[in-house]
Amino acid sequence: GEGASRASLAETLATLATAMDVSLEGFEARARDAEERLSRIEAKLANRQGGQGVGGEKLKDILTVLYDVRKVLGKEMHEKMLSERKQCTLESELAKLSEENSKLRYQVLHLKRNLSEK
Repeated sequence: GEGASRASLAETLATLATAMDVSLEGFEARARDAEERLSRIEAKLANRQGGQGVGGEKLKDILTVLYDVRKVLGKEMHEKMLSERKQCTLESELAKLSEENSKLRYQVLHLKRNLSEK
């Protein structure tokens, strides 16, 4: 009945929350990788400018790569933020449903007791 559908909804929300944890780990890993690549590129650029110098075209290519990395990193961070918000919403909804489920179970228990006493 209604209690079973609420319980299945709560289970679905719990599954979604777990899946979001896994996907957030992926976002964080990609963000770390992008930050590391960006640091390496910036270090290479600084080394070349300090010693040999960088030709105009090569510098332009490096700056294009840096821009692209920053853009991807920005998108990943934004997606992570949205996922975290959604996860908070799901966790809140799960808590409400769990509380409601608990109340309904309590009511059903007392209704069963009342019926068995009569």
